[in-house]
Formats: sequence, structure tokens, C-alpha cells
Amino acid sequence: MNIGMVTSYVIAGMLLLGIAMMNIRVQNSSAELTISQMVREYVVNITDLLNDDIPNMGYHVDRTTADVTSTGNRILVEADSSKISFFRNLTDDPTRTPDFITWELKQDTVFTGNPDIKTLTRSVQFQSTGTPVENDIQVGVTNFEIRYYDTVGAPLGSNMATPLSAAQMQDVEQVYIIMEVQSREPVFERATGDGRFVRTVWEKRFTPMNLQ
Repeated sequence: MNIGMVTSYVIAGMLLLGIAMMNIRVQNSSAELTISQMVREYVVNITDLLNDDIPNMGYHVDRTTADVTSTGNRILVEADSSKISFFRNLTDDPTRTPDFITWELKQDTVFTGNPDIKTLTRSVQFQSTGTPVENDIQVGVTNFEIRYYDTVGAPLGSNMATPLSAAQMQDVEQVYIIMEVQSREPVFERATGDGRFVRTVWEKRFTPMNLQ
């Protein structure tokens, strides 16, 4: 067989293989960009709710106070590392009975593709009816950590130990939330391997006016 022809076949095969690998990388990059955008949108949707709920805890609560002696009029009702419950008025009507809001990260498994994803629940118990309405957020939340501070501007590592007692809740002045959202399925950089999950971390320190 002609050596030159064999060489040309080998070179052509290498070129085709290189083109195929480049196409795979382009497709993987495109998929990762799409998934990253989806994860960011999930974060925005969740944080829009948090940015409304947390700063407004205690809003229009009758005789607003964090004093534990005022049973039934406290703002914070439960304060744990992955769960927070409080009263707030969801409307701008001061005559309306305040509602009871709960955010909680449940320790369940939502998707087999990513076993770290859990259900983040926002529950609203309307005080006028006493009926709780739960909204299960199952879009990739893997971590939802809540820290509490009794001093504005305290170092992040100086948070209060959880769960907080009723007496400790009257001292809370700031709430710090760390949330991580991951993709439901992994993305792959090559044909073999376990791949990796696209992740986005959001964190914010809140200073609710009614806790001051």
C-alpha cells in the first residue's frame, strides 16, 4: 500500500477526531451556559421573596415588640439554623391581622440526579382564616443557613447559637442568610467521568427595622 496514502488517511482521521472533540466541547459549553442561566434565575426568584419577607418581619404587627413577655405579639417565633418563623402584615392595611410566615429547608431528597437538592418551603398562615398555605420550592436549593446576631455589624463568626430560646429571640437585631442553589443534573466536560453540578451561592445580612 502506498505509504503516502496511508499517511493521508491517518492525518484525515486525526482531523476528524479533533473536529468531533471540538464539537463536543462547544455543545458542553453551551449546555453549561444554559444551565447556569437557569440556576441564576432560580436564585433571583427565591431571593425576591426573601428580600420582601425578612426586612418586613413585624410590619404592622399590633403593638410590635420582640419582648418575650408580650405573648402573642412577638415578631420572631422560631429561630433555628434552617428555619425561621415570624409575624408580618402582607398588605399595607394596618387594620388587617398579621400573618405567620415560615421559611424552612426540609431534609429530603428531591431529585435523584442531584441527591443534595432539598425542598425549601415558604409557609403562610393567614391569621384571618388560620389556614396555612405552603409553597414548596424545589428548584435546586442545597443549603439554606440562617444566622442570628444580637449586635448590628457583628463579625460573621459571632452569630448566636441555634436554636434560639424565647429569651434570646428578643435580642436579635440582624439575620444573615446563606443559600446555595445547584443544577438538577451534572454537566460534563468530556465523554467519561461523573461531571459536576453548576452552583450559585447567595448571601445577605438583613437588619429588619422592627427588630431594632
